[in-house]
Amino acid sequence: MSDGLKFPQPMRPSGFGGRIFGYLMEWFAAPNYRWVMAQLEPAAPRYYLEIGFGTGRLAQLVANRFAPVLLCGVDPSELMCATAMRRLHRFEAQSKLHLRLGDDTLLANWPDRAFDAIVASHSFQFWSDPATTFSRLRARLTPTGRLILVVRRHISKDVMGWIPNPITKSADELGGLRSALSAAGFRIVRDEKLKTGSHGIVAVCA
Repeated sequence: MSDGLKFPQPMRPSGFGGRIFGYLMEWFAAPNYRWVMAQLEPAAPRYYLEIGFGTGRLAQLVANRFAPVLLCGVDPSELMCATAMRRLHRFEAQSKLHLRLGDDTLLANWPDRAFDAIVASHSFQFWSDPATTFSRLRARLTPTGRLILVVRRHISKDVMGWIPNPITKSADELGGLRSALSAAGFRIVRDEKLKTGSHGIVAVCA
């Protein structure tokens, strides 16, 4: 993560505008979160990792429903980390919380354990090296675990100018995403357009 740089609010919410953006994002993402929760049911995760947890709303739903032993997450926004910690603090008696400031590159050496479920909802476009991240996620997923992705289907030309993910920048994001998952050792078990206009993918270890 680079200090002193000004990042767009969707990538790294900050300040008063970021606070408003975070809760708008949470409100619009509610149907996606419900879809993710349905995909988590078969895994009933005891060890959960979320990449780009934002306000912590999805993690809160996971904590309420599954009471995982360990709930880990990484997010590049200081504001969102603080917001999520306040929201999830009440679950510390039932779940060990380990939320860290950073992006997907932090997974190079953390956390050092396997997970029943790894979720990334609307954060994939911000990964700078998706092939490497998928390999790291594959190494951190249990044999019966699930990787759940929610990606945006429509991105404006202006956003394309600054978004870092090379697969997103390609002419075929979903095709590139599927190929990257396969190359990293995943098998897709669910692949569908969501009612919100986003796209949901569930993958397991091949």
